[in-house]
Amino acid sequence: MRGKKKKREVLGQLTLTSRAARTSLSSRLAGEGLHPGQDTALLVIADHDDLTLRDLADKLSVRPPTVTKTISRLAAQDLVEKRAGPPERRGSTVHLTERGQSLVEGVRRAQAATEKRALAGLSAKQRKLLRKLLRRIERNLGAVDDAMLAPESDE
Repeated sequence: MRGKKKKREVLGQLTLTSRAARTSLSSRLAGEGLHPGQDTALLVIADHDDLTLRDLADKLSVRPPTVTKTISRLAAQDLVEKRAGPPERRGSTVHLTERGQSLVEGVRRAQAATEKRALAGLSAKQRKLLRKLLRRIERNLGAVDDAMLAPESDE
C-alpha cells in the first residue's frame, strides 16, 4: 500500500496545527520579549481598563492562578502593574505600564501576520467556515470540561 497516506485523526491534526501556530507566533513575539499567552493578556488589558485579575482570567478563559503567574511575569518585565482596586470591588486591578502600551501595536501586528500566514490560500468562505467549526469544537470541549469540573451529586 505504498503511496497511500494514512489519515490523521482530527484531534491529532488539531493539536499539530495548534502547535505550529503557537511556534510561528512565538518566534514573532520573541522579538518583543514576550512568550505565547502574554500577548493575549496584554491585548485584553489594553482593551479593558481597570480589570481585576478575576475578570482577566474570565476573559482569557483560564483559571485565576494562571493569570496571577502571567501578571507576575509581565510585572517583572515592567509591562503591567497591579493597583489596589476600588473599595466596592474585591482584589487588585491590572494596568499596562508605558512600556506595556508601547508593545501593543507590535503584538497586534505579530498576531495578524501569523494569522495571515496560517490562512493563506483559504477563501473568505473557507475562513468563515473554519472559524465556525473551531468555535463548535471549543464549545463541545468546554461543555465536557465544565461537566468534569462540576461536583458529583450524591444521588
